[in-house]
Amino acid sequence: MNHAFPPLFNGQPRALILGTFPSPISRNKSEYYGNTRNQFWKILFDVFNVPFENPSYQQKKNVLFKNSIALWDVIESCESDNALDTSLRNLVYNTKLPSFIAVNKIPVVFFNGGKAYDFYRQGIGDIDEKVLLSTSPANAQYSYADKLTSWSKIKIATM
Repeated sequence: MNHAFPPLFNGQPRALILGTFPSPISRNKSEYYGNTRNQFWKILFDVFNVPFENPSYQQKKNVLFKNSIALWDVIESCESDNALDTSLRNLVYNTKLPSFIAVNKIPVVFFNGGKAYDFYRQGIGDIDEKVLLSTSPANAQYSYADKLTSWSKIKIATM
């Protein structure tokens, strides 16, 4: 059984981004979105107009913190053979999410792709549908520009 990371946040978040579950590469690196092919960090840096020049993981986290964004996953633990959400089995949902959102008074929750939203609805409960285009390399049907446009909603929510 593989386990997700703890929430990544600092101070009072104004937004929460929920993914599904860390990929094998991310788990090996102990980093959210550790696969360099995943566009999450590049998009986030571009949304907030921060140069993306081979940043360290701490620099990546600082962009989140500076913009009052928290990061966590919908699945707490599961079995998986690869990085695809379709390979996730024996799911244990992160049922701590509703209280985390309430305790931290997080006004808006975004989902990194439709699968994260679907998992939340299936295993945790009802929530506003604020689904952004997945940053996963498997989501190649959308261009980088399309994803960046979708993710620009984060900037507006955190102002």
